Amino acid sequence: MRRWRLLTKATMGVLLFGVAGLIAQSGRDTYRQSYNVWRQAHANLERDAAAGATGVIAQVDRAAAAEVSFAATRAAYVGSTAQEAAQRRQLLQTPVMSPSPDLAPPRVAEIVSGELQTVTRTAARFANDPDSGIRQLRQALERERDALTALNNAIQARQKAVAATSVPAAALEQARSRTAGAFADQASQFSQAAAQLEKESAAWADYYERLAKGIQAANAPPPPPVSVTSAAPPRNDSAPGVPLARYVGAWTYPMVNGIFHGAQPEFVDLVVHEQNGHADGTLFARFKLTPGTATDPLVRFDFKGDFGATAVQRFSLVTSDDAQGSIELIPGPAFNLLEVNFQTEPKTNKIRVGNFILVKK
Repeated sequence: MRRWRLLTKATMGVLLFGVAGLIAQSGRDTYRQSYNVWRQAHANLERDAAAGATGVIAQVDRAAAAEVSFAATRAAYVGSTAQEAAQRRQLLQTPVMSPSPDLAPPRVAEIVSGELQTVTRTAARFANDPDSGIRQLRQALERERDALTALNNAIQARQKAVAATSVPAAALEQARSRTAGAFADQASQFSQAAAQLEKESAAWADYYERLAKGIQAANAPPPPPVSVTSAAPPRNDSAPGVPLARYVGAWTYPMVNGIFHGAQPEFVDLVVHEQNGHADGTLFARFKLTPGTATDPLVRFDFKGDFGATAVQRFSLVTSDDAQGSIELIPGPAFNLLEVNFQTEPKTNKIRVGNFILVKK
């Protein structure tokens, strides 16, 4: 952390602080390093996910963890600089009431000139930074540069005035007031940036969670064929112990990015009830069919049976036009996803098979 330069009232009458002191070199380096690590982990993530590359879930986890680390270092960086800006603004609030001939000695001019050069270089470092929060910082730095330029010009004018035995204290006081106002503006910008960055980090966390779920759903294996024989024994193709909450409740087909095999659903509403280990439910669906086809796009049926000690639950169904069949409820790759696979006996102009993934309401 850079040491702050303090000039007492006996020397200057006001406190002059270089804005470059607000940018802690070590904190900035850590922040930038975390940003680079995150962007490297995120690089090509969507392309690999769309291509079905192996290990993409682990890649999502690494990118999410890197973003959390970056958000933490960025929040600490912005918080510390905001606190320091507020402190400097408070110190510059006191006006100079009694200027003296030595109010702006050569040493003061050197300090202000050096700080002006430093803040100009600091603003240039962030000139092409893509981060929205840093762009706000750069704008605050540019305002600080303008204020320091005005202050430097006022000091030079003061030096000339002292040599001519005049006291242009008003110009210096105005520059001090503008500099204090610039610090106040910078503190406000930091506060707004911190709130925006917190929302941005939460949005990234939600994005990575949804991306991982979407990849898992897209890579789920296709369901096995279903037999319509009601007397067929239940399958035991997964370990028992799946919570009933994975089956029971109200389910619907998502409006976008729905997953299906065979006929594409337009909408699906499924309700499953359970009492004493017995299931009963209702499914109502409409499918998108080729224009002009004679097939009825609507499917309605009730089903019932006992829950078994298997992951795939299979029940007998009866459609609204008395067709017999079976339905399978299969837990999806996420807790709120349920795969449905049904098949009925043939009926003229009736849909007899369907397979899709529903989302819990």
